[in-house]
Formats: sequence, C-alpha cells, structure tokens
Amino acid sequence: MASQNQGNLDSEAIAEVVFFLILVWMIAGPVRGTVLSTQTWISSVFTKGATQVESTKNLAEKLIESSERIKTLEEKLAKSELELTKYKQQSRDTNKLRLLLGLREKADRKTIAADVIARNPDNWFEQITVDKGTHEGVTDGSAVITSDGVVGQVVKVSDHASVVKLLTDPDMKLGVVLKKTGVTGILSGNFQKQAKIDWVPVGTNVDVGEKVSCLGKGGTFPENHPVGTVVGVRRDTNGASMQIEVKLSENCYDLSQVLILPPLGM
Repeated sequence: MASQNQGNLDSEAIAEVVFFLILVWMIAGPVRGTVLSTQTWISSVFTKGATQVESTKNLAEKLIESSERIKTLEEKLAKSELELTKYKQQSRDTNKLRLLLGLREKADRKTIAADVIARNPDNWFEQITVDKGTHEGVTDGSAVITSDGVVGQVVKVSDHASVVKLLTDPDMKLGVVLKKTGVTGILSGNFQKQAKIDWVPVGTNVDVGEKVSCLGKGGTFPENHPVGTVVGVRRDTNGASMQIEVKLSENCYDLSQVLILPPLGM
C-alpha cells in the first residue's frame, strides 16, 4: 500500500514539473519577443540619432564650404569691377587725349598739352594745378580748354607747373556769344551750379538749348570755342534785366588732361 502511495506521489510530482515547464515556455516566448522588440526600438532610436547628427554635420560643412565659395566669388567680382572701372577711365582719358591732339593739330596758334596734377577739396570748383609752366612756354593769362569746352585761365605760373582758375569760379569772367541770336554777354561761374550771364536786356529773344561759345575778341580765348548750352532764362530780382543760366560744356568736376593756349602774340 505504501509503495502504491509513493508511486502516486512521484507521478503527481512529475506532472507538476511538466506543467511548470510548459507554463514557463508559454510565458517566456512572448516575453522574449517583447524584450527583442524593445531592444530593436532602442537600437533604432540610437541609429537614427547618429544618422541625423552625421547628416547635420555634413550639411553644416557644405554650408561653410558654400559660404567660402560665395565669399571668394564676391572678392573676384569686386576685383573685376574695379579693373573694369579702371579700364573705362583709361579709355575715357585716352579718348580725351586723342581729341585734344586733334584739336591741337587744327589750332592756328601755339598750344601746350598738360595733365592735371593737383586739386584742393576746399576749392575744388575754383582752381586746378597742371604740370606745365614757364619752362614749357606757359604764361600768365593763358587760356585753358579741352575739346569739349573752356576750362579756365592760368593765374599763376612756376617753372614746371601752373595754377588755373576754373570757369566754375564766380570770380572767373568770360566774354561769350549766343550763336543763334548773336546776343553777347559776360559769363561768370557759380561753383557746382549753372553758370550765368547777367544783365541781358529784357525782351531779348533767347531759347533754351541755344549754344554759347567764346566771343574771342581779346586774343586770349579761341573764337567760337564751345562754352555751354542755355538751360534757363529768367528775370533778375529787380525786373530790369534777364539772367541766362548756362550748363557748361566741360565737366570741371572731373578733369585729367587740358590744352593751354598762351595769348596771341606771345
């Protein structure tokens, strides 16, 4: 009887062990799958994070590289624009010099080509200094012109330089004639504003756009050389006469080469 009871106990123990093993197997399977899924998700997060960091780093490097290339291109463009400006200025100077030489060949009197070598910002519209003086034949009172128009008159001379009073200086006076109507007058400068001819009789027929040239009767300035163009006609404040406003033919603000003409007979 005891042997039979012992056998029953062993059978029950074996059954319990088998049941426990089956239960463990059933539970362990899903748990193991969950653990693997969690590990996969964590691994994916770290992998994506590392990829994004690497991508951001590459993008930053590309932006820096592009910025440096843009900076280099901008520097090259600025340099090219500077060289282009220099070449344009040289071209303008060469063209002006060619016109001066042509004017010199046509002139029926002594002429001296000169370069502008100095200007003072404090009297920019009053005078310039050129690189020709008494040694080259320049005399006090010589006329100074370009192919475009009158520049001014020599007021001071040294051995190899001369000071020229510009036509834009209010103290500079020049006898002029309006080519269409034959009206004559005295033109004076007005700094950077339009030059003017004062004391023109009221009722004088003057048209805007009419050309103004040198009267040229004193033997200093060449007769009929361009001076400017009429841009305005108005009565003086007293109403007794008219004032003619003239835009000068030569841009006295920007001068590089000029032609000097000593007075006739000298």
